[in-house]
Amino acid sequence: MPSLDALKLRLEEERDRLQSQIEAVADRPAEYRPTVDSYYGNHLADAGTDTFEEEKALALEAHLSGLLSKVEEALRRFEKGTYGICEACGQPIPPERLEALPYATTCVKCPPAAARRAR
Repeated sequence: MPSLDALKLRLEEERDRLQSQIEAVADRPAEYRPTVDSYYGNHLADAGTDTFEEEKALALEAHLSGLLSKVEEALRRFEKGTYGICEACGQPIPPERLEALPYATTCVKCPPAAARRAR
């Protein structure tokens, strides 16, 4: 099982990786970014492809940003001394779960906050 220091280092590396990927998606080449002028004179299929590519890039950026938020929150829990403690029941999260999902906020027995709110 990894130590807390190893888990923290893994989270920091994941944060850096996610930030780099978000920057790469945001800095995609200009030819993939539609403009008002790009829709004039294009075939409808070309305009559809451009729109699809833009939506795909935006969805990817949103997904990566969501993961980044989870990783940064896990690092804040390290700073507060609450990392590895289940937010629902207050018991320690098993090391195996933290190794598999370092930004886990609950133990396997407790549902995540979104599921608790939906009830």
